[in-house]
Amino acid sequence: MWSATLSDDTLFDPEPVTPNLYDPIMGYVERRPDRPRPWRVRYRDPAGRERSRSFVRRTDADRFLHSVETDMVRGDWTDPRLGRLTFGDWSTSVEAGRVNVATSTRDNYRSVLRNLVLPTFGSVPVGAIEPGAIREWIADLVADGYSPSTIRRAYTLLREALELAVGDQMIPRSPCRNIALPKADRTEMRFLTINEVEALADAIRPRYRAFVLTGAYTGLRPGELAALRIDRLDILRRQLRVEEPIKTPAARRTVSFPPFLAEVLAAHVSAYPGKDGYVFTAPEGGRLGPSLFRRRMWYPAVRASVGEPMRPHDLRHTQVALLIAAGEEPYVISKRLGHASIRTTYDIYGHLFEGRDREAADALETARTEAVAAQVRPKGGPAITQLHP
Repeated sequence: MWSATLSDDTLFDPEPVTPNLYDPIMGYVERRPDRPRPWRVRYRDPAGRERSRSFVRRTDADRFLHSVETDMVRGDWTDPRLGRLTFGDWSTSVEAGRVNVATSTRDNYRSVLRNLVLPTFGSVPVGAIEPGAIREWIADLVADGYSPSTIRRAYTLLREALELAVGDQMIPRSPCRNIALPKADRTEMRFLTINEVEALADAIRPRYRAFVLTGAYTGLRPGELAALRIDRLDILRRQLRVEEPIKTPAARRTVSFPPFLAEVLAAHVSAYPGKDGYVFTAPEGGRLGPSLFRRRMWYPAVRASVGEPMRPHDLRHTQVALLIAAGEEPYVISKRLGHASIRTTYDIYGHLFEGRDREAADALETARTEAVAAQVRPKGGPAITQLHP
């Protein structure tokens, strides 16, 4: 409950007041004729702290008190002092509070903020950022030649920070409203056949043959493969456990793999024991670095076998293509990939399911043909269905 205590020396304007507007429980306007701003609004915030604001004109004070009352009733009141915090300071707090984010991802976020977001909004108070300024910022990024995916990543970081500001009652609502973004440029995905997977696995250094086959037959992300530890690998049960890096809660999962891969992994762990318990390691035995791996091992093998372009992440795409070709259900594929929703699977790989529609229609044709053939139709009589042919 909000309340205001009237002091004995409070001087009220002699003009009549509206009872609802100047209810002492909600707040009130007092007049101080000896001040440059003679009209002061006093009220208590939802936490019980007394607040005040002064105005030159009575009309402005009335309007402010009414807006405060309305915001409190609706639950939209925010502390105006918090909104004056600059976006640069607020984004630093937001990034420090991120959890379950890989170091490489965290570094990428900070780089995008530093180079694309903070030059425009770093010194602007959070409460002063407006939709028009965001639209102008995006237009400038487009004019500067940044790719749609880069612009979308920068906008996502800005939007997330402002939505957290709403949740912390710094601002009443986010200015990220009706913002048009450039159309995303979908990176071309490559899907290898089984024979191409074998060719790539044979072309790469023997130490990383198991890396290629595991990626193609489990769908793990390259970062998940590099972080896979031996104690999370159960060769007897033909399962592995993904525990890091975790992009979303759904990324923490158990993935089964085929029998041949169990033999490959067993031989690999025996032949290439690494440091710190990792399954796939650098030639010196330490943790596998993505940049060095791509430059020294991956791209030479790609050029010698399946040809460019071919990224380590395309092994994950290949896994999906192989599962769809085998008739696997989208839900199972989504769980193996660690997607937060089956919708994500459809958004990325929906075009690979297009042939399944015709297969479904053909299956209906086969079912009907078999059902009709099972019926015995005597001449001149009703159809008789053989329940037990």
